[in-house]
Amino acid sequence: MIGDNPSPTRSNRSTGSGLLTVARKEFTDHLTNRTFLLFAVLLLVVCIIPFQQGLAGYHAKAQAYAEGPIITAWGVEEFGSVPPAAADVYSGLPRAAFSTTGAILAIAMGFDLVSRERQSGSLKLLLVRPLFRDQIITGKALGGILALTTLVFAGLAASLGLLLVDGIVPGLDDLVMIALFGLVTVAFLSFYFSLALMISTMVPRTGKAFLYALVAFFVFTALVPAAGAVAKDVVCGPHPPPGTDFSERDAYQARLELVNSVVTVFAPQWNYELVATSALEPRLTGYTFIEGSIMHLPYDETARPTDALARFWQNVLVLFMAPLVLFGIVFIAFQRMDIR
Repeated sequence: MIGDNPSPTRSNRSTGSGLLTVARKEFTDHLTNRTFLLFAVLLLVVCIIPFQQGLAGYHAKAQAYAEGPIITAWGVEEFGSVPPAAADVYSGLPRAAFSTTGAILAIAMGFDLVSRERQSGSLKLLLVRPLFRDQIITGKALGGILALTTLVFAGLAASLGLLLVDGIVPGLDDLVMIALFGLVTVAFLSFYFSLALMISTMVPRTGKAFLYALVAFFVFTALVPAAGAVAKDVVCGPHPPPGTDFSERDAYQARLELVNSVVTVFAPQWNYELVATSALEPRLTGYTFIEGSIMHLPYDETARPTDALARFWQNVLVLFMAPLVLFGIVFIAFQRMDIR
């Protein structure tokens, strides 16, 4: 579909060069934007405490493993029975840093990308140039996602250097899990960036776009989890007391898992935390947010880096497909936009 460009045709070469030009400009603008740099520094500060806690936990596990497992009346204590993994250091980052501060950073990057230029008239001038609408909106999205990717993986590269300085040498499996965690984090941030870009495309005023973006963030982070807690009480009922028949307890657990899985899909923060934890902990078998329970494989069973992600493949699919769906809406809305 041809945009406001008067030329009726375009070559593949001009299409690629125009897209790369817009993406390069947006990428550079993001990396030099004061708001982006401010939130990037804030994100770094927020990551310090959970990363330090992860380092302390790693050394505690290493010391316990060196001393040997503890034998109790109930069997072998799991803590100290398995060696620590370098990827364990990152386990506190999804909830403590990226799920809130990272999401706000992504929203701040996208809420005015289109509305600001539309309000100032620069978007109309941009379309006079030999650029097409699909090149402009795709380049804006690509530039923003590349900036987020650069931020995430630059931070992970710096953290690997800190691990080496602290005497922790990641193995190949650790590097794979950390890389998967980075990809999952980029997908999560891309969701909020695409959401903000969609709002910016549909709302002509920057102030209203910012307000609507904050409302959407509040709905996903507060209202959806609260609705999940209410749905748990309505659908599942009270927790079975001790001594209840096994069939009744199994039925309650099945209803709880159903509610938890549905709410997790519609709560981006919960879904991200589940998938990110799966990337860092391949022995994970269950993660129930509503009741706060976490289940793992027995300590004497090994797992490959992608085993937990395979168990929660539906959540992985939703995490990576959601930004694409939002961008599809952005693409269509921008093509139909009246910029007069």
